[in-house]
Amino acid sequence: MRHATNSLRPALRFEYVLPTGSGGRAVLEADGYVVHELPFVEISRRKADLLLYGPMLLLNGWRLYRLARRQGARIIHLNDFYNLTGYVARLLSLGRLQVVTHVRFLPQSLPQPLARSWRWLAERAASRVVCVSEAVRRYFSVNPKVQVIYDPLPGQERYPAPVHPPRPDGTVQLLYLSNYIQGKGQDLALPAFRAAYAQNSRLRLRFVGGDMGMLKNQQFRQQLEANVEQAGLQAVVAFGSFATDVEKEMKAADIILNFSESESFSLTCLDALFYGTSLIASDCGGPAELFVNGESGLLVPNRDVAAMARAINQLAADADLRTRFAEAGRRFVRQKFAPAHTFETLAALYQQVLAK
Repeated sequence: MRHATNSLRPALRFEYVLPTGSGGRAVLEADGYVVHELPFVEISRRKADLLLYGPMLLLNGWRLYRLARRQGARIIHLNDFYNLTGYVARLLSLGRLQVVTHVRFLPQSLPQPLARSWRWLAERAASRVVCVSEAVRRYFSVNPKVQVIYDPLPGQERYPAPVHPPRPDGTVQLLYLSNYIQGKGQDLALPAFRAAYAQNSRLRLRFVGGDMGMLKNQQFRQQLEANVEQAGLQAVVAFGSFATDVEKEMKAADIILNFSESESFSLTCLDALFYGTSLIASDCGGPAELFVNGESGLLVPNRDVAAMARAINQLAADADLRTRFAEAGRRFVRQKFAPAHTFETLAALYQQVLAK
């Protein structure tokens, strides 16, 4: 959203409402946004959250309604369809506040009783429903208020487009850039790399990502590291922490891997294509819409480790193919995700909603 709204100022004024204590506040304030905080509570398996969810939804809806009235806001843009606070605020405003609901998760991968309820509410209570990909759009009924608006391209490049000549030591560097979260595919990439490495000892793999301060993510990374040690791959597989310079990381690699099990869009894949590094991604939703398989990247079946290993070996063995993919990917995303298809479309949507 920040990428999109940065391009729409000053014609439209945006203020952000974040969960209390969010680390995103400093980033947004550095860009000059007014930022508010509310103690949002999400549905989870924790009994305390379940008990608090209903009362806090009503309370935060009331707070959001008062905040919108005080700030003169006319649209509340929900950044995913599980956040129901905006609907409460709209109800309290007697329909004067308009709600735009953005769907960023792949609904098919969510618990269906919840996802179907959120879909029903979004289609009836929101002024517009924005889907980040056709993969997401297919979950909804045919409805003129539901449309696809792709996320915008990253900002201006700071480094030259990568050339990727053969390395002096003959190695091929693979990068897996994603937070350490179960389902993001690192546990699939590791056995795929191990199988590929058995055929090509020049391969090197580096994982980069954060754990978001969550114990379960820390344990997931520890398990990955233990698996590397058990396989005797410590010399060729490395682990890094959160990347502050994604462009630099991607342009330093020869191949980007993304074997997530479920992606509504995948900004990581978009970044890899935009920055010009060859990509192998799993067919898990949104990534299939970001490039043309066999022309600007390789798409492998979801959770198919053997296919992942074959794709790694195919691309690692052919430097010319990596170059062709990188160049074709850069061209493809610059055309498909041009402003007219992203933030300019979002601006037009806002104007239509405001005209009601």
